[in-house]
Amino acid sequence: MKFLSNLKKLGKNYSIVIIPHTNDDVRRISFKAPVVKLLAALLIFSTAAVFALAYGHQKEMQDSQPQANEISSEELQQQIKNLTEIINSQNESLSLSNTQLEHMKQENSSAKSKIEEFTKLYSDIADDYLKKTSRGSVSTKSSNNAIMDLSKLGNIVQQLNKDFNDNGDLTAQLLATNEKLEKYIDSIPTFVPARGPVTSPFGMRNHPIQKVRKIHEGVDISSSKGDPIFAAASGVVEFAGYSNGYGYNVKIDHQNGFRTIYGHSSKLLVKKGDIINKGQKIALVGSTGNSTGPHLHFEIRIGNTPVDPTEYVNLKSAD
Repeated sequence: MKFLSNLKKLGKNYSIVIIPHTNDDVRRISFKAPVVKLLAALLIFSTAAVFALAYGHQKEMQDSQPQANEISSEELQQQIKNLTEIINSQNESLSLSNTQLEHMKQENSSAKSKIEEFTKLYSDIADDYLKKTSRGSVSTKSSNNAIMDLSKLGNIVQQLNKDFNDNGDLTAQLLATNEKLEKYIDSIPTFVPARGPVTSPFGMRNHPIQKVRKIHEGVDISSSKGDPIFAAASGVVEFAGYSNGYGYNVKIDHQNGFRTIYGHSSKLLVKKGDIINKGQKIALVGSTGNSTGPHLHFEIRIGNTPVDPTEYVNLKSAD
């Protein structure tokens, strides 16, 4: 009110003086009292209007802020709910995976236990078989097939151990058992000792020199003089020299009950005490001793008892 009363007192004319920095003339602009009153009123109303607009905008912002906060809270709650559902689903999947994993562990443990039991059983069977068949108790070539089957079985067990168990001790045990079997297989006389047809089989015959009927304790394989003679199995040379009847001959102890004799040789390539491998060349075919022509007299003995060589060696392949 005081301001309006002061505004009414504005009854004089007013001037604005413009003083330049140069030497130009000073300029004066005059305003009459009504114009000054009008400008002052406009200034007052403009200021009031600006303050009113600012206040209204601030009020509107304050009124809308709780609503915005309320919307954000609902969205956050929904996100928390969705995340909780995802976590619960993952926990269920993890629980199922753990159950399956535990089941697999139990199955794997059971498989390992069975492989260990089977390995021990296999080793026991192999050892028991070798004990029973050593020192001359084997009399047929079926023993060789049994050894081969055991060896194949050992390879299967070894592969199972490798795939499912990977137990170093079991692997060593299997390898040791397989080596025993392989060594035993090598010591069984199955290798053809010379090339040529069988001219006189094992058993009773008329002796070509003595002209009497007596047992032929081996087989005669017809070959040419100088042809190689091979060891039918691995072992140690028990005798290498000349003896009546056999002429120059080699006797090998295979250290499992088997012995082999190679007679009528023209030349010996080994000596007593030599360690022989299966298939090794040990002598040359000849006709020394009681012989009517070049050939190999081949015997297989179990202990000191002669057996038919064809029970062990496929001499048909020698032709």
